[in-house]
Amino acid sequence: MLGVQYAMYFKSEIRNLQSEIYTGWWLNLIRRVIFCVVFVALIIYTGSGNESIAGVKIQPIEEARLDALINAEDGRLVVTFAAAWCPPCIDELPILNKLYHKYKDKGLILIGITIDIEGPQAMQPIVDKLKIDFPVYWYGEKGVHKFKLNAIPMLFFIKDGVIVEKLYGRRPEGQLNKKFKEFLK
Repeated sequence: MLGVQYAMYFKSEIRNLQSEIYTGWWLNLIRRVIFCVVFVALIIYTGSGNESIAGVKIQPIEEARLDALINAEDGRLVVTFAAAWCPPCIDELPILNKLYHKYKDKGLILIGITIDIEGPQAMQPIVDKLKIDFPVYWYGEKGVHKFKLNAIPMLFFIKDGVIVEKLYGRRPEGQLNKKFKEFLK
């Protein structure tokens, strides 16, 4: 008789344990589903992931639009020519971004032109990683010929539609700051 009672007790304990296992399994499943739904909602809410972190999406620029920007007769424009395969270009971008923030309220217009053969996608990860805020356009290798680029990075300083100076190669921040300050006078 005692054996039957133990058997019934163990049988009920096994049922309770099975019930807890199944209930725990369902709860874990429900938790995972809720987590996935929230995760997907966050991805959708924050964007598809194709936009850059800083909000600058490199777009191709047509020659006519680029010419219009460069030839505008009312402003101070600095154009930086760069490529993703150029370490000095990449080193200079954070400095230019800092100077852009410092001088944009004083009339500075700064744009980047990438000359990568591979298209905008070559420079986009770099712009994203460095959180570049000034507009960056892709013009491709035709920019090398059009602007007679024989070195990069290269900066064009343009006053009222006229290229007043070209700087070849990477420059230290202090030198660029001085140059930008003089240019905006």
